Formats: sequence, structure tokens, C-alpha cells
Amino acid sequence: MRKRIIYIIAVVLISAAALFIWHLISAGKRPGQNPMAMAPVVTIQTPVVQDIEDYYDFTGNTAAVEQVEIRARVEGFLIALHFTDGQDVSAGDLLFTIEPNEFIDIRNQAQAQLLSSKAELVRAQLDYERIEKATRANAVSEQDLSTAKANRDKAEAQVMSVAAVLDNANLNLSYTKITSPIPGRVSRRFVDPGNLVGANEQTLLATVVRMQPIYVYFNVSEEIFEQHFTAQSPAEIKTRKLGFRIGFVGQQGHPYEGLLDYIDTIVDPSTGTIVFRGQVPNTQRNLLPGMFVRVRVPVGIRHNAILIEDRALNSDIGGKYVFIVDPNDIIHRSYVKIGRKIEDMRVIDSGVTDNQRYIVSGFHNARPGSRVRPEFESSRNNTKPLMKTDSKKNR
Repeated sequence: MRKRIIYIIAVVLISAAALFIWHLISAGKRPGQNPMAMAPVVTIQTPVVQDIEDYYDFTGNTAAVEQVEIRARVEGFLIALHFTDGQDVSAGDLLFTIEPNEFIDIRNQAQAQLLSSKAELVRAQLDYERIEKATRANAVSEQDLSTAKANRDKAEAQVMSVAAVLDNANLNLSYTKITSPIPGRVSRRFVDPGNLVGANEQTLLATVVRMQPIYVYFNVSEEIFEQHFTAQSPAEIKTRKLGFRIGFVGQQGHPYEGLLDYIDTIVDPSTGTIVFRGQVPNTQRNLLPGMFVRVRVPVGIRHNAILIEDRALNSDIGGKYVFIVDPNDIIHRSYVKIGRKIEDMRVIDSGVTDNQRYIVSGFHNARPGSRVRPEFESSRNNTKPLMKTDSKKNR
């Protein structure tokens, strides 16, 4: 009897379970049920279409337009220093003074010799004129006239020789006052006053570097050169005023503007690159020679470029791809050819059209061929303002 009761209870429970399962299945097939309610949600956007600036990025370094080594050209003791280390100087500013006394004495001696030689020349000229008159009267021989003429010419040559000695003495005396030949910034002094300089060598005393403008050198590959610069002669480069921008490493953007002024005449066979040079005004003198900089060279405007959010990109062995949602809300994988990144957007060269919807979030629900429930992200209203370049006036 007890076994029979247990059996009946088991049959009832099984029947109830079967009835419940059938009810659930029937409810799932109930007319009017929306199949999209069961589809996973993904976040989508559409591409931004706008004009963008095409450019190439390079690494380069700065160099001085002019740099001069200040050296002692005469031997003597350095007696005075007329600048502060690192000071800005103008052309002609006095930097060093070498003891001038010895050179003043040499100059004075040369001046005295010149006066003596000029007096001798006057005497020799008068003798020649007197003997020339006597010769016409047959009072003296032609030999006496020739001797007087030779003495006059010799005295004239002596005047020229002493004058050259005086010029050299004045030149050496001028070397005792050492001035800056160019405007710029002077380095620290390499020799202190009181030291003997110029002995058996032209002693290096300091350097002066011109700070405005400043050169920027960078290397361009043959491919880029052939695409954009082959037809540019040196004269055309300056006439067209091809611009570029630079920035420090780690600096936001490229705030310094310049103009290209030179393209090298040879290709480096070891690297396959060509040296380009430009000038930056450097009005605030923030750039120093020898700095490592980032160089951006614009080469034109690309009209109606397609951009998508960079986070939408995925990759596999086939390359970069995005998930496209078609008009029927079915997912497709589309491999793309990408361009450069602009802020949080990525230029797409091929693989996405301007009116296609792409997934930016919910990739765990994205399966090619499956149906999804797409929703636009509220943070962007399907448009994006034209992007500005990072160009600023040289500060």
C-alpha cells in the first residue's frame, strides 16, 4: 500500500512538471511576441565625414643659423671680461680685452718710422728735381740724375713698407679688444682674466650662437619625396613658402611654425632619406640648437574623409576590422584600411562607407550573422565639428 502511494505521488509530480514546461514553450510561441526583445543590445555610431589636413610626421633636430668661436688672435694677458655668462649680445659688443701696452708701443714705433720715411721721401724728391734741372743745363751728368731718381724711388718704397707695418700694428692692437661678430647669446667664458692667451695658438675664449631664427633639420624618405617634393626646385621652395610645424617631445601639439628653405641635393644611400631644412623665427628664444623635436609637414587637404571612433577597431590575424550593423540589424565583420589617428577618431581609407552604422560598445554580444538591437550613444549626436589643426603662432 505504501509503495502504491509513493508511485502515485511521483506520477503527479512528473505530470505537473511536464505541464509547466509545455506552458513555457507555448508562451514563447504566443502570437504578438517581439523577437527583437530577445536580441542583445549594442552601442553604435555612424562615421564622421569632414575635410582633414594631410601631413607627415618626422623627427628632427635644431641647429644654429650662425655660430662663431671667439678666439684670441694675438698673444697677451687677458685683463678684462665684459659680459655675463649666457648673456644676449649684439654685433660689435665688447667681450674681452687683452693687455694692449705692447701693441701700442709697436704702433707708436711704426708711426715714428713712417714720419721719418715720409721726410726722407720729401728730401729725395727735392734732390731729384734739383738734379733734373741741372742736367738740362748740362751741369751734372746723366748718371747723377739716375742716382737721384733711384734714391727717390727707394724712399717712396720705404714709406709704403713702413705704412704696411703701421697697418699691421693697428690691426694687432685692434685684436686686443675682442668683440662679437654676430648678434646672439654668448656662452660661458672658457678662460678667466689674468691668463696668457694666444701663445702659439688661437685660444678659444667663448662662443656666440645666433638664436633668431633657428634651423630645423629632418630626414624624408625617397617615397614621400617623390610623391610631394620632386618638382620643387630650391627657388620654388622659398617662393611657395612651404610651411611646417614643430613641437618638443612630450609637448601637446606643434606650436612653433616655420618655412622650408632647403632640400639636400643627394640621397643618403645607407638610409634612403633626404635631408630637409627649415627656419623657425624663434622670437621668444625657447628653442636651442641641438634640441630633438617632432616635425609635422602638411601636404594638402583631404576632402570628405571618413572617420570613426578609434575604440571601434578590433583586430585578428586578418588585420583591423569593425563590426557593421546592416539595415536589418544583422552584424557583419568588415576589414578596414586605417589612416592616422586624430584625437579619439581614426581615419578610414577603405572598408567603411559614410552611411554605415558601426559598433562602438557591446562587442561581447557581437557575432557576425547574428541579430542585435542597436542603440546610438548619447554622448555624440552623430556629428562632430570640423577638427582644428594644432597650429599656433610662434610664441
